[in-house]
Amino acid sequence: QMMMPEMSVLDSFDEFDGGVYEAKKWNPDLRFVNRAGSAVIWPPGYLHETSTLENEDGKCAASITLQYLFPQPVQFIRAFLPRLSLSSEVGHCHYRWDDYATFAMPMKPSGKQHKIDAQVDTVMSAVDSNGDGSVTPNEAEVHLRQQRNAMMRATTIATDQHGLDLYFRFYSQDVVAYHDTDGDMVASKQEIFESLMQWNVVRMRVKRALQLFAVANRSALEEF
Repeated sequence: QMMMPEMSVLDSFDEFDGGVYEAKKWNPDLRFVNRAGSAVIWPPGYLHETSTLENEDGKCAASITLQYLFPQPVQFIRAFLPRLSLSSEVGHCHYRWDDYATFAMPMKPSGKQHKIDAQVDTVMSAVDSNGDGSVTPNEAEVHLRQQRNAMMRATTIATDQHGLDLYFRFYSQDVVAYHDTDGDMVASKQEIFESLMQWNVVRMRVKRALQLFAVANRSALEEF
């Protein structure tokens, strides 16, 4: 396994199967044998590879990889959003990460303060049902169930009402946890403002970087 190496706009590389070899960045810092009947949990952001040891009797071996749907590593995503946005492998996940920041409401990233303030007001007006200046998982769940994109994603996973209920319960907890920085499992207006500010800055920087790539402006990218 290996932590992601240092990255800049010009350091992004293909992190999918085998891409790290072509980029000549594979330098694992830990090797171990996972014996039969055991399991490994990979933390977010770890590049890893697996190989099967040859059995003495020549028989084949099988391994299974599972991904957790909930909880998502939302506080990891929030903390490392600027870095993750440069990743060619997970950077495209922004369409899901956007929903954490915006409470699944359509918002256009902006670099203007008054527009970011308006986004915060939009969130509080739509989600803070009791008007106390904060958002709880229960308030988030009521809101998210009404969002078309959230419901479409839920129905591709859940097969019955019970499944939908579980999906939105856990999803709403993830959304609130994304904003929550003091660990009280409540998203205050200030916390929501700070996460939306970060989201806007990151998304605008990615947009600008792609514009510079499109015109092959290396000098501007080096100064980016």
